Amino acid sequence: MKKILTLAVLFTGLSVASFAQEKSDNKRADRREGKPSRKGVTVKSAEDIAKIRTERLDKELKFTDKQRQEVYVYNLDQAKKLRQRAEGRRKERMAMRREMKADRERFKNLLTEDQQKIMKDRIVERDGERIHKRGQHFKGRKDGDRPIRKKIEKIEDTKEESSNS
Repeated sequence: MKKILTLAVLFTGLSVASFAQEKSDNKRADRREGKPSRKGVTVKSAEDIAKIRTERLDKELKFTDKQRQEVYVYNLDQAKKLRQRAEGRRKERMAMRREMKADRERFKNLLTEDQQKIMKDRIVERDGERIHKRGQHFKGRKDGDRPIRKKIEKIEDTKEESSNS
């Protein structure tokens, strides 16, 4: 009887614990309003951002009506400035990308087809090294322990064995 009662209490405790974990106390998730990734994020207007910020501060600081209006105007101004700076940075990045692409094309046109092929191979090799270096931060893994590398080596080994036969 004691075993059955102990098991019942144990299962009840586990079920309560599992339900308790469903509620998220993550403030970042609340800020995104439950959106799991950047794909689903909608861009809010400066007015919406100012309204949300003002409401959050009002809950904490309990503004008077006059203060609430002044804080809203301040938050609106800050949101507009932030939006303008972000737009400026985005335009700068796009211009820099276009300029770099034009420079690469200009350099490519200076080379012969054989030289272009050599450069392309060099870039592919360099990118492979970058990917390799990026993967080295995994704990406990060494060069030969990487799953993708093992898979590639396995494929190459089978190709060599079949060609030797």
